[in-house]
Amino acid sequence: MTSLSDANPADLPSLKRALRSADPEGLLQPIPMDRIFIGENSIDAICGFMGSIMPGVNVLMVADSTPIYRGAENVKEKIYGLLSGRYMVKRLVLSGGGHDIRADEAASRLIQDSMGIADCVIGIGGGTITDLCKHAVYSSGKRVPLFIVQTVLSVNAFSDGVSVMLKQGVKRTAPTMFPTALAIDLALVRQAPFERTLSGFGDLMATWTAPADWFLSHKIGMNRNYHSAPYTILAKQNYELLVNAGKLKENDGKTFETLARVLTLSGLAMGIAGESSPASGTEHLMVHLLDMAAESKNSEIALHGAQVGAASLLASIAWDIFLDTFEPSNIDVDSCFPKEADMKKKVYQAFAALDAGGKAADECWNDYKKKLVTWRDNKDNFIRFLSAWPLFRKKVRTMVQKPEFLCECMQRAGAPTRFCQMGIDADTAKWAITNCHLFRNRFTLADMLFYTGWWNDDFINRITGRAHSMDAGL
Repeated sequence: MTSLSDANPADLPSLKRALRSADPEGLLQPIPMDRIFIGENSIDAICGFMGSIMPGVNVLMVADSTPIYRGAENVKEKIYGLLSGRYMVKRLVLSGGGHDIRADEAASRLIQDSMGIADCVIGIGGGTITDLCKHAVYSSGKRVPLFIVQTVLSVNAFSDGVSVMLKQGVKRTAPTMFPTALAIDLALVRQAPFERTLSGFGDLMATWTAPADWFLSHKIGMNRNYHSAPYTILAKQNYELLVNAGKLKENDGKTFETLARVLTLSGLAMGIAGESSPASGTEHLMVHLLDMAAESKNSEIALHGAQVGAASLLASIAWDIFLDTFEPSNIDVDSCFPKEADMKKKVYQAFAALDAGGKAADECWNDYKKKLVTWRDNKDNFIRFLSAWPLFRKKVRTMVQKPEFLCECMQRAGAPTRFCQMGIDADTAKWAITNCHLFRNRFTLADMLFYTGWWNDDFINRITGRAHSMDAGL
């Protein structure tokens, strides 16, 4: 039987069997996808596969207005041609009105209103189109099949059961649905703009920080859902991708296929966990705040995965310092539990500038205060964690990578390692880093460092200074 560390997402039956074997207690969520196609002609494969499980003949095809080519072929027109020969196809073209399309309720509603008598939905595009299609089909209440044609290796959002949506100007991860089937045409994604491919590579840097955050949260008692399998299906193949990072610039077919597989596995890791924690920790909190800042200024949002890559280097440095220098005997436990009034003031001060009405701050506080209550309820677990620190440190050392190594791999791939390379100014970046722990009800390393008195201006300067010595960070 295929081991989890060698999992192939294109062989879903073997992957599902391996997961069942690794999860005798049934703690993981099942993968409700029927097929994943990764290959040179996957577009043709998914169009043929649709007929085997589609209950009727009415198809809603959702895409944006940007032409996408595979060789000389317009991919969207090719898919429309393949489908219209067999089905009644309705096309919905989403437009951002001069900006990139936003994954928000309004765009989701537009898809829902267009579904009508659709027997299935097929989404063609990147992460935003995919998130919107997953959200729309789920929210419509119509359990019709959803087929996704992934046109770029930009993020890991294509193979999970959640959507990152804007709510009151705040990024929120909402439970939605898995695609029924996913197609990744390697000939197509190799032609995508290279900065989008590097974005996908950057998104995977969170593999070396987020699972450690998740494990920390579990040990403190702040998260009850931790399981080692989501990390196991990623670690080995992701490490191989790091080692071969320089081959991405050479358009190496095998390396592109590895990137496609690992990104797909990363999405599946979140799906089987039932949450995004296996691939989203401190680094993603920083990025969500950067996106919120851009939204508030009505400015262009930098590529998600590119931001995640740079933020992961900072989170990796924070983990390295924490594991090297944290000393539990120096901790005054009672001082680690701040008053609600003090934290509410801190949250509102952090997010006051995002909108005049304070809706973003309200949204952040409504989530953060839940974390604060749970943190207080786990005081005894925190004390036990301090006493078991050597064992925890030994375990996490096997899960993270040295920040200098990660940075070197990103540089060999050609990926940006500084926020300024994405048009993000130093003040905004520092604001996002400093306040990332105030954003949502998810316990990460940033929370641990804040509650124990580390996450302050001096510490932020320390991690950004070390990043600067690596040609990374701000």
